[in-house]
Amino acid sequence: MTHSTSCAAKRRAGMSPSVIFLVGAGHAHLYVAARAKNLVERGARVVLIDPGTFWYSGLATGMLGGMYTAEQDQLDPKSLIEANGGEFIADRVTAIDASSQRLSLASGDTLKYDYLSLNVGSQVNAAAIDGIQEDPSVWSVKPVSNLWRLREHLETRFRVGEAPRVAVVGGGPTGSEVAANLAALGAQHHADMPITLVTHSDRLIKQAPKGAATKLLRNLTGRGVDVQLNTGIARREKDTLVAEDGRRLAADIVVLAIGLEANPLVTHTGLPVHKQEGLRVTPTLQSVADPRVFAAGDCASMDGLKLPKLGVFGVRQAQYIYQNLGACLQGASLQAYQPQKRYLAILNLGDGTAIATWGPFWWHGRSSMWLKNTIDQKFMQGYRN
Repeated sequence: MTHSTSCAAKRRAGMSPSVIFLVGAGHAHLYVAARAKNLVERGARVVLIDPGTFWYSGLATGMLGGMYTAEQDQLDPKSLIEANGGEFIADRVTAIDASSQRLSLASGDTLKYDYLSLNVGSQVNAAAIDGIQEDPSVWSVKPVSNLWRLREHLETRFRVGEAPRVAVVGGGPTGSEVAANLAALGAQHHADMPITLVTHSDRLIKQAPKGAATKLLRNLTGRGVDVQLNTGIARREKDTLVAEDGRRLAADIVVLAIGLEANPLVTHTGLPVHKQEGLRVTPTLQSVADPRVFAAGDCASMDGLKLPKLGVFGVRQAQYIYQNLGACLQGASLQAYQPQKRYLAILNLGDGTAIATWGPFWWHGRSSMWLKNTIDQKFMQGYRN
């Protein structure tokens, strides 16, 4: 499908190449980086800005549970884009001035762009619970590298005979996977680690079929996870979580898997945003106020849509970011992104099985885990090659 929105081609005879900055090495920008040569051939200088390593969310909970190594979960975006004719800057963008088309970097440098694409992901809303900010015993599921650090931390404690009490806050797909894989990690080390999964909802994985949620609950409780439904957490006090109803839950370690919100960088652009949801974009994934600025994944928000913050959407948006940046270079019409109505979601339960869902359909077993592993390994290997 084409869309009426277009970009005027910037390159003219004798003029410098258009500068495209890709901010953040997320799913969408890996796709663009792997095809940067085609944009360079159309007269662009393509630069990816990111602090460094890409950690893949698809393998992250399996990495926590001991199924994958840290190296298996990582890609080098610098090698990827440089091998395809682009450039890499190992830095972090701290502010964006869309009016002057300039980026400010943590290093102090300022850069000017012709086109800008944001793929900076999301973060856990640490303000959702009182007393957790700056608490070293509280771990969030974002950035993904936290899950590797948490595994290292737990394994260090296991080696000296400790089995800390762990509470996972959030009963969505990520929180459920984290709890399941913590159980797997404890079992591998023969550590009797108490695990509590807490959610304010009356069931797990609300967006999944009810049967899948019931199966998940039975799997977790059967492996010793204490699942507390209808339990909102108000605050943290020392080694305790205090529920909204006053109940106290012992927790030496807390893992936050709640309240994902767009990276706050998008609020520092001067462009319209949906609070916590991301930069407001058109169907062509351009800012509603500035066609030179694109956004994809968890940091983008389309009017009238409230997409779950899942990687499957960023992966699908990737081809539209790439095609539309190319169209801008040539002054051509842009393509309108349409999110998939149904998508495959597979939860790794850490015991060799997984729960897969597709719309109203679901299935549990080793075949689901095989399928998930095959998809994830293919994704990673595609960029390594």
